[in-house]
Amino acid sequence: MPAPPFTLFYTPEFKTVLTRIQQDDPVKYRKILKTLKLLRDVGPSYPSLQSHGYTSFTGPDGENVWESYVENRTPSAWRVFWCYAADATDTIVMVSAGPHP
Repeated sequence: MPAPPFTLFYTPEFKTVLTRIQQDDPVKYRKILKTLKLLRDVGPSYPSLQSHGYTSFTGPDGENVWESYVENRTPSAWRVFWCYAADATDTIVMVSAGPHP
């Protein structure tokens, strides 16, 4: 597993979710920004992120997708979904964000 700091790349879907949540729920938006900062600066292994593999879909190029916590112990707690870039070991591709399924 690569070591931080990471470069974060946002897919169009992730950008759309981020823009919508910024307008609709500023508190949740700040939580997402905090999660992104932790992923970028500390890495997915940071304990509160509880990053783990997610098997319901794959990344843009078929990569394994991971999820990290934005919230915990909250109804419909939000997660961010991401994968490692296929061509760069120091890049995390932010795929989507949303409530825990």
